[in-house]
Amino acid sequence: MIIVRVKYRTPEGQREAFLQQLFDEGLPQACRAEEGNICYDYFLNYEDPNEILLLEMWKNGDALMKHGKEPHFARLGEVRIEAGVQSTVESYDSKERR
Repeated sequence: MIIVRVKYRTPEGQREAFLQQLFDEGLPQACRAEEGNICYDYFLNYEDPNEILLLEMWKNGDALMKHGKEPHFARLGEVRIEAGVQSTVESYDSKERR
């Protein structure tokens, strides 16, 4: 299993608008529907109103590679850039962490 941790930093006061656009366009829903997706969940940082954590889990590296080639994945990046949202990404192979 591959675990991906994405931390988004939105411009001041834009967290809800960014999330709303993602959901209005059906982007998280499309990611969840992909073969090999186990988890695709957003978490809000209540101490920092401009931060969002996205936790993704994929069956294997092939599923994650396929995810990166999907049109909705490209659109996620476009929305992020248009909204001025910064991101950091970390990924882990659960087999390596045992």
